[in-house]
Amino acid sequence: MGNQYKQLTLKERYHIEALSKLGFSARKIASEIKRGNKTVSIELKRCNCGVYCAEIANEQAQDKRRTSAKFSKSTETLKQSVRSALLLSLSPEQIAGRMKYEAVAEAVSCNTIYNLVKRERWQHLLTRKGKRYKQRQGTEAGARLIPGRVDISECPPEVDEKLEIGHWEGDTVHGQDGYFVTLVERVSKLFLTRRVHNKSKKAVTCAIKKMLKPFKAMCKTITFDNGGEFAGHQQLKKYLKCDTYFAKPYHSWQRGLNENTNGLLRRYFPKGMTIGALSEEDIKQAEFLINIRPRKALNYMSPYEFLTGKRVSLIAAI
Repeated sequence: MGNQYKQLTLKERYHIEALSKLGFSARKIASEIKRGNKTVSIELKRCNCGVYCAEIANEQAQDKRRTSAKFSKSTETLKQSVRSALLLSLSPEQIAGRMKYEAVAEAVSCNTIYNLVKRERWQHLLTRKGKRYKQRQGTEAGARLIPGRVDISECPPEVDEKLEIGHWEGDTVHGQDGYFVTLVERVSKLFLTRRVHNKSKKAVTCAIKKMLKPFKAMCKTITFDNGGEFAGHQQLKKYLKCDTYFAKPYHSWQRGLNENTNGLLRRYFPKGMTIGALSEEDIKQAEFLINIRPRKALNYMSPYEFLTGKRVSLIAAI
C-alpha cells in the first residue's frame, strides 16, 4: 500500500523559501525536507513573480483546494439531478434541454450527460425503445360500420398547422382485463386517460365525455381510428359541440402523437399488465407524470406549463 500524499504545510513552505534563497536546488531541498523531487519542483513554480514566497504559495494552494471542493460538490449535485431525472424516464436530451429552460446552475450539454451515464454505468436507466407492439388498426370494413363517419381528409387546415389549441386525437390501449381510453391535444400535448372494463361504444363514449367535460371550451375536433368503440362519435359531437374525424384505415401515423403518447403510458403499464387491479390513484399518477414531462416540441416546457403558464422546477426540485 503506497504512502498517502499530504499537502505541504506553511512551515514546510517557509523552509523551502529559506533554502531556495540560499541557492539550493529542488532535488536538494526535497532531500532536506524529506519530500519528493516532483513535489518540490512543482511548488517552486507556484509563484509567478520569479521568486518563491511561502505565504503567497500557501494562499494559492488553499484557493485551489477551495475551488476543487466547490467543483466536487457541484459535480455531486449534477449527478444526483441527472440520476433522478433518468428515474423519471427522461432522456439525456430532455434533461439537458430542461436544465437550459430552468437555467439551473449545473446545466450541461446532452453529450456531457451521456458521458456521465457511461462513467457511472447508468445505461440501464436510459429510456429504451422496447418491443414494438403491433398497432391495432381500424379496418375498411370497420370504417363502413361507423355511422356519420367523416374522413380525416376533410379536416380543416388549422388541425395540421397546429396553430390553435383544441384539436384532439383519441385511441384505446389494450390491457389484460381492461382498456385505457386515451386523448391527447395536438398543440399542448396534454394527455388524458380513463380506464374502461370493456370496449363497447357506450363505455368508450361515456369515458370520453367525462374526460373532456372540463375542457369543453378547448375542444374543436377529435380524430379517431376506425375502431367500432368510437361509433358513438355523433353523441360526442352533440355533447362537446365539436367535429369528429377518422383516420384512414391502416394509417396510424395520421394520429402519430396519440400513438407516441400511448407508448409513454405503456412505460408505466406494460402490455399484459392487469389493468383491473390498478387503483385510480395509479392511473392519475401516470397521467400526471406524462403531463409534466418536458417536450422538445414545446421548447422543453411540459404540457402542464404550456397550458397554465406556470413554471415547474422539475430539475431544480430533484
